[in-house]
Amino acid sequence: MRIVVVGMEEGDPLAGRLAAVRHGTHVIAVRETEIDDALATADLVVLAPGCVASADVVATIHAVRRACGSVPLLAVGTEDRAALAVAILKAGASDYAVASAEDLVDSARALTAEPAAPAAHDEAVPGLVGPSRAMAEVRALVRVAAGTEAHVLLEGETGTGKEVVARAVHALGHRAGRPFLPVNCAAIPETLAESEFFGHARGAFTGAVQERPGALRLADGGTLFLDEIEDLSLALQAKLLRVVQDREVRPLGASTARRVDVRLIAASNRDLWQMVESGRFRSDLYYRLRVLTIRLPPLRDRRDDLPALVAHFVQCFNERHRTAFVPPNHHACRPLFEHTWPGNVRELENALEAVLTMAHATRVDLTQALRLDPPGGRGFWADERTRLLRVLEANRWNRQRAAAALGISRVTLWRRMERHRIRDPLASVAETA
Repeated sequence: MRIVVVGMEEGDPLAGRLAAVRHGTHVIAVRETEIDDALATADLVVLAPGCVASADVVATIHAVRRACGSVPLLAVGTEDRAALAVAILKAGASDYAVASAEDLVDSARALTAEPAAPAAHDEAVPGLVGPSRAMAEVRALVRVAAGTEAHVLLEGETGTGKEVVARAVHALGHRAGRPFLPVNCAAIPETLAESEFFGHARGAFTGAVQERPGALRLADGGTLFLDEIEDLSLALQAKLLRVVQDREVRPLGASTARRVDVRLIAASNRDLWQMVESGRFRSDLYYRLRVLTIRLPPLRDRRDDLPALVAHFVQCFNERHRTAFVPPNHHACRPLFEHTWPGNVRELENALEAVLTMAHATRVDLTQALRLDPPGGRGFWADERTRLLRVLEANRWNRQRAAAALGISRVTLWRRMERHRIRDPLASVAETA
């Protein structure tokens, strides 16, 4: 592999660190004036700290991008400066790392990982179902993540399957035989958070009658999945950052620290960068966690996956309850395509379980059950009537504006109004659109 470093001074230790990215790596230093000739065969281009600190760094990135095209570009600075990192990423860099940080090599490895196979040769990943291009890209990134030891940040709306992705990364990686420990950060009271993560020594506080290891030690050698990490307090974020940097845990009340080897996979359903900008999330921890980022698409953006997801959940239901439901065909899934699925895959799974349970109790097949209007307003379009009425009223029953607000076509809106027997009280007044 060939790494070209722009602006690296002679004797810079950065060369040695980059040489460790992969066996057989060649590190070549070039001046900023030589970039047009040197980048044609590069596998990774690195901007040295001197270039990054320059006032002309944005212009340099643009020049490098023109010369190297889509080759990964890693900018290396001397400190964690959020504003600088954002400007560099917006200018066209693939990632930003600090020269002295341990995740520098991880960032370089992630950027130079083998490209995923094309969609035609897309390999299955446990739990990640669907033929859409969006899911093929997610599966490719999962395989890349599984092949490295880099920390991973999962982003996506609630219910998109972030824990499923985290488990897949762990199961396909080198730590598969070691613990996978999921922790919901939002569910831990702030007063107990330090003990939950770092553990405590006997007698550390009233009621601590015995030593407790904590999540980081329980996951030693394996993977710790931090769900809803945005809910961690700033104080706990600082302590977690120290663990990531030093790979040591000091239990509450203990006099000595203990070494741990834990891979972190963090998940958030909010925009963590916005939280960094507003001071609610530490920028240094953010950059430590986002060595590799996987964004999970909402279900409304991957509707082509619905039949495959339905078949998957029907099979799971059959195995759990010893039933023999046949997955519905594409036409029978039509009501599912018309729903917006604000709760994403989790909502689909729960709704299908409710429909399958009702179908099993009433002894009808799944295709018939999907055609029935769920009793009591429960089912996969639960509360949809209320939502439609609210949006229609907010838009004074103008269907064009209401459809735009819902993100659907006017025809789909009309069908849903018919399904729920919604009548326009202003029908005598001609629509304005």
